[in-house]
Amino acid sequence: MSRTAREVVELYNLVVWNDRDVALAEELLGDSVIRHEVGEAVVLTHAEAVQRVVDHLEMFDEIRFDLNLVVAGDDGEHVAIVYQSPMTLKDGTRVDVGSMEIFRVVDGRITEVWNCGYKQGVWA
Repeated sequence: MSRTAREVVELYNLVVWNDRDVALAEELLGDSVIRHEVGEAVVLTHAEAVQRVVDHLEMFDEIRFDLNLVVAGDDGEHVAIVYQSPMTLKDGTRVDVGSMEIFRVVDGRITEVWNCGYKQGVWA
């Protein structure tokens, strides 16, 4: 049974990141992942996309993604999230960041992510 785009995005945020499940990241990330930002797009290979997760996880003693809002598009491929992420850096510094991202999921794997950046603080 294949996963819906929403299920893939929720697993990526709530299990890969929150439970540090790199094996699941390997399963959910596409052969390539295009990360879009305003003014640029970076194409990562599957290995680079997984390594990005590993590298980010290594930066933090604790990291959690809380999904405040999840909206699945009618096309079955796009899912938008609003998230809050409390983190503790290796030096003990605690920080909260919030942002929004849009994911494209094809055949059960994340192939594109749009992110215009994040801001330190908590959603009001």
